[in-house]
Amino acid sequence: MNVPTAPITAIGGLGGSGTRVVAAMLRQAGVFIGEDLNGPLDNLWFTVLFKRRNWTDKPPPASQIVTAIRLFRQAMTFGLAAGLSGPDQALIETLQRDLLPDGTWDSGAKIAQARNLLQSDASPVAMGGPWGWKEPNTHVFLPYLDQLLPDFRYIHIVRDGLDMAFSGNTWQAQNWGHILGLSPEPDVPLPVHQLRYWLAANRRALTYGQTRMQGRFMVIRYEDFCTDPMRYWHLIKALSGGNADSMPPPDLVRPTTIGRAGTNDLSVIPTDLRREVADFQLDLANARD
Repeated sequence: MNVPTAPITAIGGLGGSGTRVVAAMLRQAGVFIGEDLNGPLDNLWFTVLFKRRNWTDKPPPASQIVTAIRLFRQAMTFGLAAGLSGPDQALIETLQRDLLPDGTWDSGAKIAQARNLLQSDASPVAMGGPWGWKEPNTHVFLPYLDQLLPDFRYIHIVRDGLDMAFSGNTWQAQNWGHILGLSPEPDVPLPVHQLRYWLAANRRALTYGQTRMQGRFMVIRYEDFCTDPMRYWHLIKALSGGNADSMPPPDLVRPTTIGRAGTNDLSVIPTDLRREVADFQLDLANARD
């Protein structure tokens, strides 16, 4: 079966970075981002296939990531209901057993999403057309996705590092720190651990995007987006192949936690780490489109 080739645009970033608003823009522009979505517009089929409990214990073998990408692309286009091989079905059923409510793995997806994945049929882009998805953890697998998906584009959202250090959304740092070379630090304050992950993850995505994805990579500082969302609306449509005549969703940007760091004790952040974060945020300002 030939999977259609059309622009494929993914959105990622740390949890709580503001990826939802960009996903809403992508969908408004006519880009298919899936139908099994949660409130923040995460594609839960991606969550089922990529946010696995055993992958958070140690880096997954490349062959398993390759299989996950193949299955996800097939599900998002022609579907998996017809022609799914025995090993592929067994894999998804194994992942399904781990999910809530019957399993114990709280990945954000539930058994229903794994069942929907198994039963997926042809989507609106089966015969072509731009598609993509939003799932914050996407950046963890960016090199593989870029190398295996044709005409792949990626939008990475970055929110102020000190604000993110005091975010209650700590799942990514817990799940993927080992992939980024960060060791557990039981005696280190949580904001410091969060900030070190923020720095490592965003630096990794920016470095890869700038060196390997020229013309197909966009980094957006959430604070800049909130200041001028229309500027990014036009850039997002152009990057993703969305409908040039479409209009942005109304009341899209409602930031509530910008400047959150100012209400917390910043003295817990070592001076050298704060300096490193400031330097990287300057790099981001210079790198934006």
